[in-house]
Amino acid sequence: MHKFNKKLNNKKLKVSSRYGFTLVEVIISMGIFVVVMAGSSGVFASAFKSYKGAKNVNENLKNAQFAMNLMSKTFRTSSIVSSSATSIVIFDYSRTTRACIRYRFDGDSLKESRFNVGGATSAIKLTNCAGVSSAVFNASESVMTSGSVQGSFAATDSAGNDTTGASTRVGKVTVRMKITNNTGGASSEAVIQSTSSLRDYTVANVGIDPNNAL
Repeated sequence: MHKFNKKLNNKKLKVSSRYGFTLVEVIISMGIFVVVMAGSSGVFASAFKSYKGAKNVNENLKNAQFAMNLMSKTFRTSSIVSSSATSIVIFDYSRTTRACIRYRFDGDSLKESRFNVGGATSAIKLTNCAGVSSAVFNASESVMTSGSVQGSFAATDSAGNDTTGASTRVGKVTVRMKITNNTGGASSEAVIQSTSSLRDYTVANVGIDPNNAL
């Protein structure tokens, strides 16, 4: 009996030695939890904004790359009529219906204009392109890119004729584009660049002869 009472007393002692959380401890724990959650929420929101901005700029980048590939292909079968830092006018002789084409960066977009030239010789067509007014180009202008796109052109026309012994210079056009995106305070950007060599035979005797091109 004595041993049984001793065991019972020990059990009670063990039970009575267990304590719960005090009100102060609960308040402190809740405060720490709130601070941690607030910090985690800020990090998550910032990461989500960055992800969304990167996703949007990636979509705009795909569109800009398509536009740049299209321009590069056109430059290779064209002659330069005039150019500036934000605009370039070329004569495209690669198609049956020759065309005067203007590309220009306007604000946050890249725009294209086309003016088809009739059945004249190549020299006359080049002259006609030089005479096309901005109003005519503006009438057929369309946007090639989406999102915010800024850029510049650096063009060098072909010169010389190696059949006469004159020094030659192969023309080229370099296009640089910066694609930016601002969504919900998050900013993302990407930069692409491409250089195309001209093939206008009648000027530098290198490439496709526009008098014989289809």
